[in-house]
Amino acid sequence: MVKRDLVLVRVTAEDGTVGYGESHMGLNPTAIAEVIRHSMAPLVIGSDLFDSEDIWHRISRHQIVTHGLGAGSVIALSGIDIALWDLRGKVLGQPVYRLLGGAKRRIRAYAGGMGLGWQPNEDLEREVSRLVDEGYTAIKLRVGQDVQADASRVRHIRRAFERLDIAVDAATRYNWTDIGPVIRYCEDNAVMWLEEPFTPDNLTAYADLRRATRIPIAAGENHYTKHAFRDLMAAGAIDIVQADCTKAGGITELKKISDMAAAWHRPVAPHTSQSIISTAANVHLLCAIPNRLIYEADISSINPWRDRLATNPLVVKNGFIEPNDEPGLGVTINEDILAGYPAIAGSSYVPPN
Repeated sequence: MVKRDLVLVRVTAEDGTVGYGESHMGLNPTAIAEVIRHSMAPLVIGSDLFDSEDIWHRISRHQIVTHGLGAGSVIALSGIDIALWDLRGKVLGQPVYRLLGGAKRRIRAYAGGMGLGWQPNEDLEREVSRLVDEGYTAIKLRVGQDVQADASRVRHIRRAFERLDIAVDAATRYNWTDIGPVIRYCEDNAVMWLEEPFTPDNLTAYADLRRATRIPIAAGENHYTKHAFRDLMAAGAIDIVQADCTKAGGITELKKISDMAAAWHRPVAPHTSQSIISTAANVHLLCAIPNRLIYEADISSINPWRDRLATNPLVVKNGFIEPNDEPGLGVTINEDILAGYPAIAGSSYVPPN
């Protein structure tokens, strides 16, 4: 990873109140910003702030379902939608979780995000030990490098931490021919879930895998809008729904996806993106849905968007996180730091040779 991107969305009401949102960087943050500025902003400016469903539908109709940029347009819409929720809460003097029908809650967190990657077993154990000392009772290991190496790491961490909940994330790197040994190491080590074993389009493989193992299958960070999640659940492809507020359509769409998941008796563990805004959006959503499972904490050593973007950031304490009491998303954005981080076009991930 060569840089840490952020697409920050600002929406201003007539009275000067500002709402902030985040669009996923989409591996090309300046392109996402361009879509927001020139394709979507004209469809939003002048709208009734509280006409949320029509704003979402208008953008979808003109920029997503026909002639648009597909997933890129959904990502752009996501940031606008989050900003509008933050703005509504500030105008009404209420936290977003109340507008969604929820209440303030402590949400269990797991150590995920950009960490716990491919490294020697002993180094990985030291990293996990530090996280356990901080109060985490659940972690997510990166797998997908090589099935044998993956199995060795998972086995090592399980033996070192018998009571720890351990999820694994393959980031779409497995093939169907890998699945036999993958199932064995997951089941032998009581894995909490197996995340994104296949590419997001391969619903048949997901469904076949789910029938072949007792380990829960999780996915959703690379699926967009409720329509994709309808297909996932109808196919019997996943057990745990991992939609991302900054990618799948914003808080408006995540609430609908979560409600649909509840109808299928599926829990929701949202994927967390780059900044404290994504953190706050996910925490507020989890406070408002009965099928909440767990929050994904970014444990990377350096992330200014997590640590410096807000003057009152949400933090994980003793393995739990909760929203602030302030209106909207409850985080006070410090725009002064943005000058030190000029936009750099292109991907933040450089593939290995």
